[in-house]
Amino acid sequence: MYTSPIRLIAVDLDGTVLNDRKQLTPRTAAALTEAAARGVEIVPATGRTAAGLPADLLALPGVHYAITSNGARMMDLASGQAVRELYLPRETALAAFDVLARYDCMADLFQDGKGYTTAANRAAAYRFVPDNLRDYVLNTRTILPDLRAFIASQERGIEKLTIFFLDEAERQRAWAEVAALGVDVVSSLPLNMEINAAGVNKGAGLLALAEQLGLPASALMACGDGGNDTAMVAAAGLGVAMANAFPEVKAAARYVTASNNEDGVARAVETFVLGKEAL
Repeated sequence: MYTSPIRLIAVDLDGTVLNDRKQLTPRTAAALTEAAARGVEIVPATGRTAAGLPADLLALPGVHYAITSNGARMMDLASGQAVRELYLPRETALAAFDVLARYDCMADLFQDGKGYTTAANRAAAYRFVPDNLRDYVLNTRTILPDLRAFIASQERGIEKLTIFFLDEAERQRAWAEVAALGVDVVSSLPLNMEINAAGVNKGAGLLALAEQLGLPASALMACGDGGNDTAMVAAAGLGVAMANAFPEVKAAARYVTASNNEDGVARAVETFVLGKEAL
């Protein structure tokens, strides 16, 4: 049997391991299941909260950990406990939130594995959130009366701010103002912006998990498509970009596979982990 050096596969969700209908296809599930049977860890690595992890992916064998909120939290899925938390400091989060209040955007926040929004934002989701992501957003947010007051009450800081815009120029202006606060700012899809504490990204989260498991970077494979996947794809010994990936992700990758609608993750796993000729 073909023996691969890969012992851990980190997969982004939206635009990567899930197709545009937010489905884990049978071929992708089968490839990841076979990799797990060979002792490979399968790690969801997402900008979503823990509550937003899809049940069919969590049901696969080999899924014991998850990197969520772009690396702000690392979850031990068996216990349901966070084993690593790197939150955006409260005062910095408030400053970023106040910047965003001057722009035409929809800002939600993540905290302790859950998403929070306001009633006004929920109504605005029909304007700001892309169609194929809207159900996820609407179904994974708890309504609060005042997000700023909630941030102010969080002594530990918050997990992440996630923002949707309607206009690219508006987004770029807000991005520059927020980045000047010394935070990490990334985008996982057009017209969005995600804000984490400085130094928090999926790549750092992946390397921290690898260290915990005693794995070198050469044993890591990471698949992604959005700007928030760039650090992870660059950190892995085998970085894989989807055909639909942002240019910077492709530039960071060692290999470009097919798109998320063409079982790109399955093809890469079949080739590099299972030793099959991907069709």
